[in-house]
Amino acid sequence: MRFGKRIVFAWFLALASCAAPARLPPQAPVVPVAGQMTLGRIVAIRQVTIAENTGAPGLNAVLSALNQPAAPTPASGTEVVIQQDNGSTIDIAQANTAGFAVGDEVGIIVTNHTELVHR
Repeated sequence: MRFGKRIVFAWFLALASCAAPARLPPQAPVVPVAGQMTLGRIVAIRQVTIAENTGAPGLNAVLSALNQPAAPTPASGTEVVIQQDNGSTIDIAQANTAGFAVGDEVGIIVTNHTELVHR
């Protein structure tokens, strides 16, 4: 009788090992957030001139030596004043603020630079 139980158990193990693994339901990819986001509302917008980044002297000389285009020169941009949900006020100057208007609710993402997004 013991021999019969062993055969049944071995047969069961053999069948179980041949079974296809269970399929997990698909999940949305996780997007890592590298910075911190705060929320606020735009209270003012005005046109400004954004100065060239002077943090890397000789940058254009290096780019020229590498046959690369020169770094951007000063350009017009927009200063956006934002009243954050915590009550503080900040201003952000950036070249591309298309689609933002006074009164818009925005997210402010701070990484190595600051970016506005609609919320």
